[in-house]
Amino acid sequence: MRSQSALVAAAVLWGGVLAAQVAGRQEHVHHAPAQARTLTSPLDLSDADLAAGQTTYEARCAGCHGRAGTGGVAPAAGRPAPADLTRPDLRTHTDGEIYWVIANGIPASGMPAATGLSDTARWQLVAWVRNLGGVKVAVRATDGGASYVWDLPPGFPRPKVPADNPMTPAKVELGRYLFYDTRLSVDGTFSCGTCHEQRLAFTDGKARSKGVTGDITPRSAMALHNVAYAPVLTWANPTVRRLETQALVPMFGEDPVELGLSGLEDTMLGRLAAEPRYPAMFAAAFPGDPKPISLANVTRAIASFERTLLSGRSAYDLYRTSADPKALSPAAMRGEDLFFSEKTGCFRCHGGFNFTETNDFVGKGFLEIEFHNTGLYNLDGRGTYPTPNTGVHAITDAPGDMGRFKAPSLRNIALTAPYMHDGSIATLAEVITHYEAGGRTVTDGPHKGVGSASPLKSEFVKGFELTDQDRADLVAFLESLTDHAFISDPRFADPWPKPKGK
Repeated sequence: MRSQSALVAAAVLWGGVLAAQVAGRQEHVHHAPAQARTLTSPLDLSDADLAAGQTTYEARCAGCHGRAGTGGVAPAAGRPAPADLTRPDLRTHTDGEIYWVIANGIPASGMPAATGLSDTARWQLVAWVRNLGGVKVAVRATDGGASYVWDLPPGFPRPKVPADNPMTPAKVELGRYLFYDTRLSVDGTFSCGTCHEQRLAFTDGKARSKGVTGDITPRSAMALHNVAYAPVLTWANPTVRRLETQALVPMFGEDPVELGLSGLEDTMLGRLAAEPRYPAMFAAAFPGDPKPISLANVTRAIASFERTLLSGRSAYDLYRTSADPKALSPAAMRGEDLFFSEKTGCFRCHGGFNFTETNDFVGKGFLEIEFHNTGLYNLDGRGTYPTPNTGVHAITDAPGDMGRFKAPSLRNIALTAPYMHDGSIATLAEVITHYEAGGRTVTDGPHKGVGSASPLKSEFVKGFELTDQDRADLVAFLESLTDHAFISDPRFADPWPKPKGK
């Protein structure tokens, strides 16, 4: 298990590597590099941290930026005026970018690096700058997960946990058994693990999954790694926000049928009660509950297990935290430069420590929930997507939501083909070609259309030009995000004995 001090040290190393590498590639860096978006605060923020950040700010920053952060101090000759830290547009900067600027300064503007400050003090200062900017910083909450010992990858923040479902080892272990238990399907042949295989980063390798009765799901099974950080779940439903609630959909949903338990809640609970292992496991996971084997407790346990599926020990992570400076190939390093460049803009939708901008965690200063239309389809010249996969539009019926889907995490992306919400792109190379063109062109058939011409396409999907070497380098970088330890970790594996001959 990693201590808090180890996480702080990892953040220092990561920030230091970023500073050194960017300085080596570009002589005059005026702003935080895009890679800084992957930095997150290791602090479990408290009111005391905010107060400490305020004290540091007033001693080190207020002289130029003003005590309220509004600037107003006359600049030195030839220098720009100190920034107004309360400007709304500054709220778009991530905690990691603010940290990088504090740690490294902006030489062109005369802003010095915050030398002499501990890493803790820098992150406390980040929190106070956020506060000045009008972002209500989440401080330590009694969310039930605080006492659970998380095995967090270096630089990862602590996940938020619902107060009504605190984390415990007994609950997590019960959830693992339930996740892989075929008793949670109508005929005893399917489990959650059927469509979420560990070896494939908890996907199933199919464009669209097949349910227990043969129904085909309209979208691909999403990867579950780091789902603990997802403030919204599924590809395109902004209302599904709790793992405990989401688990009910595959169990009891009828359009399509996945596990096929509609109307069979009591039957399913009876099966669980009859399994010799479960009475003691449920009692240990939910002590004091007079009827621990219940549907609510089934979903609580599964959600608890899913929150432990943390992936952040890829070759890229080893390189970025300086655990192994040789972990990345030269091609992957070049691909990293392209990924985080303004030329491709990949980081705009796939930034942050989890390589998606839609994240939440303890101490999060500003919550981003993003859905994007990537120009995958344009059936009628007005941006229409084929039904029933119309994205957020299917929930809201708002014309502007047509084709908007969540940008998934790119961690372990090399394992999760085929790609896009409907599995309609087979390889990473083809995905890159899609974005290089600024949208996909379908030349014939019912989905014919020019996606790059869609009026609903995200502003970030603008197209760019790459060489063959560039494309190969980008693929090499994406492949470096594979966490081989995660997909073989026995803590996440199927605990049930395998039938003979299988």
